[in-house]
Amino acid sequence: MKKLERLNLARLSNLEFGQLLKSTCDELANSAGLNITDEVFVNYINMLAAKSADYDKSQLQITKSDATAKIVEADKQRDNAITALLRILNVFELSDNTAELEAYTSLFNLFTNYKGIQNWNFVEETNGIDNLLIELETQKYSEHLTTLTMTSFVERIKIANDQFKLLFSERTQEKANKEVYDVKLLRQEITKVYTDLSNYVLSLSKALDSEQYNRSLNLLNTTRKYYSDMLARRNNKTTTDAAAVN
Repeated sequence: MKKLERLNLARLSNLEFGQLLKSTCDELANSAGLNITDEVFVNYINMLAAKSADYDKSQLQITKSDATAKIVEADKQRDNAITALLRILNVFELSDNTAELEAYTSLFNLFTNYKGIQNWNFVEETNGIDNLLIELETQKYSEHLTTLTMTSFVERIKIANDQFKLLFSERTQEKANKEVYDVKLLRQEITKVYTDLSNYVLSLSKALDSEQYNRSLNLLNTTRKYYSDMLARRNNKTTTDAAAVN
């Protein structure tokens, strides 16, 4: 049965993600004997190649600009703070304490409104965190946080978000701010194009079983497997190192 190799794009570093894009475009455009006549398919490849070039420029900007690098790092810190809070909250899903279960359910429902906030663009995420913190300060949720001893995790989010806003506000040039904003948004846009392209090839390969789609699917899967195996090795190494420490 034809399928796409599993690959968690979100786990790829920025450089790895950029290399995946370039490898995919190069293989589909330059593979010997691969004659792609489907105009929709060609358009997908061209779109991915154009966005790949933009992505390389955005990464070069991050490398060259100390201020931009600090903003990106600050965003990572607040993302980590949110993730840490959500992981702690999930611990209480299986609690046998009624008060803890009630607090968990209430907070879980609240956080559903902010699902995936770590992947929102800079402006949206900042506003989202501000609104979330306001809600968490109300009596209803503050009592739940106290019950679960999670107030320190909320404070960590607030500190990280304030630090991000401070750094971001220091970028006084509108163009520079726009470029920083696009770094995160661009990866989201490219992920969608890459995913749409991959699913398109898979669907046509299944439906038509023709050479241009079958070979393209094999090329996509070869690249996807390379990065998937790399992530698996990394995960195994992390697990092994953690076990050695413990």
